Amino acid sequence: MVMGGPLLQKSLYTTIAVLDQAPGMAFGRIVDCDQNEATVTVEIAGVARQAQMATGCLIRPIVDDRVLTVSQGDETFILQVLERIGPNYATLALPGHGNLAIEGETLSLTGRQRLALKGARIDLQAKALAFLADRTTWLGQALTAIVGRFHVSARSHETSTETLIEKSVNRTTIVDQTDSLRAQMRTVKIAGVTSETAQSKVIAVADDLRMDGQRITMG
Repeated sequence: MVMGGPLLQKSLYTTIAVLDQAPGMAFGRIVDCDQNEATVTVEIAGVARQAQMATGCLIRPIVDDRVLTVSQGDETFILQVLERIGPNYATLALPGHGNLAIEGETLSLTGRQRLALKGARIDLQAKALAFLADRTTWLGQALTAIVGRFHVSARSHETSTETLIEKSVNRTTIVDQTDSLRAQMRTVKIAGVTSETAQSKVIAVADDLRMDGQRITMG
């Protein structure tokens, strides 16, 4: 029995109705996930309910995760993953595989064993880019580099290729000690003038040595 005037009774009824409709938080357990992970089936107090991932829940839940839920009427949202009984890993993603951006003055990614970047396309934009590694491997179908200056400093440099083509306006090669060339066949075509200067030069051939020209001067 409600005591008081009509205004007090109306206020009490309104308060009770609001409390009945207020969202309630509860612990739950994930029992099933759909393909895109946007909706899951969560068990709350022994009852299975369809739930949606809250936008703020960036840890993608998996089966058997203990989660924090909020419910109002027929709607249930997963707010946070509290405990993972299964494998010790987590995926950071927006519900429904939406775009995710991380921004900060300084960002650091550390992988104690391995750091993997995967994507249909990876763009790196920076005023300065430095790679520090004991060993680097490039695997791909094509590699294109467009730079103002390309400088390589190495103790040993090896290039293995089926076909090698070099094109330049001017080319200068400096070898301090020994320059060695081994080939099955070599063809050199000079459109202008070729000049060689050496203190001593030895030419040894197995069969023939031919010199053709309108004028040959020796000595």
